[in-house]
Amino acid sequence: MNISHLQILNELKKYPPRPAKHNAKNYIGSGSIQYHVSNPIKWKIASEWKKKNKNISYEEFKALLYSLNEGKSHDEKSFVGRLLQLFPQYRNLILPKDLDMWLENVRGWAEVDGLCQNNFTYQDFFQDWKLWEKMIRSFSKDKNVHKRRASLVLLTGPVNYSPDKRLSALSFEMIEQLKHEKDILIIKAISWLLRSLIKHHKSQVAAYLKKNKDSLPKIALREASYKLVFGVKRKLA
Repeated sequence: MNISHLQILNELKKYPPRPAKHNAKNYIGSGSIQYHVSNPIKWKIASEWKKKNKNISYEEFKALLYSLNEGKSHDEKSFVGRLLQLFPQYRNLILPKDLDMWLENVRGWAEVDGLCQNNFTYQDFFQDWKLWEKMIRSFSKDKNVHKRRASLVLLTGPVNYSPDKRLSALSFEMIEQLKHEKDILIIKAISWLLRSLIKHHKSQVAAYLKKNKDSLPKIALREASYKLVFGVKRKLA
């Protein structure tokens, strides 16, 4: 195990776990061990580790991410996304092939989203758009459902922060590619991406929903339509 990885793991184990209110493994869809450490504490551990290791080299940083991704617990895997956010100077050096390999080791929506949601910015993508575009397309056609979910989740942040048509075009392409799937991991991600597109592409989303109302997943159609009208995500009753 990577030495830095061991330091982080030891810090995780210092904190008493939160009482589990439900079967957490079933909820997040992961078969990994869980220490049930709260997210604020995980961010505290990550931030303090950064302060002590701010001069870490890119090679050491990347080795740490690979080691954490191969960890036995959900908590260890979740640190990959946290560290990507805390070290933006290295995040934009990460290649799509690295993400492809990390996605092989995640299970369930929480681990996919922890790796892909808002951890790669549109600026990161545009440094080598053709390469990222190609990889995202390949994710959408992969037999691994977690990679297919990643092809949607990766775009939710960028389309919310940038009106660039390259992002919106790829987003609609991914939705079209996956809209016939029945897996809830895909259905909910389609809904999420459609809702994220509304900020900069409201008229396009409205037209897309109208044209595809009979082929889109009903949940995605309902949730995106609600946000179009009311501007917010519909809350569960």
